Formats: sequence, C-alpha cells, structure tokens
Amino acid sequence: MRPLSLKGHDRALTRVRVNRDGDLLFSAGKDKSPCVWYTENGERIGTYDGHSGVIWDIDVSWDTKHLCSASGDGSVKVGLVLFSKAVVLSSGK
Repeated sequence: MRPLSLKGHDRALTRVRVNRDGDLLFSAGKDKSPCVWYTENGERIGTYDGHSGVIWDIDVSWDTKHLCSASGDGSVKVGLVLFSKAVVLSSGK
C-alpha cells in the first residue's frame, strides 16, 4: 500500500474511515463536508453537504451503502454513499 495525499478539505480532519472492502476512504473535518475517495488512486468521488457545524465522527455501513455523520450542529445524518442524498435523523433539539 502506498501513501495517499488527499487534497479536498479546507480545514483540519477529525475522522477518517475505510470501508470493509478497503476500496473507499471516507474523511470528515472542520470544513463541515465529508468526502469519499478511491483508495487506489486518491481520487475524490464526492462530497456530502448538509451540516452547519464541525463533523466530529463518521462511519460507513458494513455493506458500504450508507454513511453516517455526527456534527457539532447537533445533527446526525445518514446518506446514501453512491447518491449523496442525506436524510436528517436527529436535529439535536
């Protein structure tokens, strides 16, 4: 495995996860937008929008269909990995 240099976040990272198959890397940080990357070449596939605060944690489902993100804005979002459509599960209120 060779090192990857991922360019796409504007601020510091808070969490990095790799899916079970090892072909996708998910990153989140203080810039409020989680990203998904190919581990083979470091190409960014997409960015997930919708949080208004720092993202403190992310996790990807066992089957790599869903990405869950928890933000300092009090929300938890679950989005489809391939389609980037997020559903608000909790507003924190």
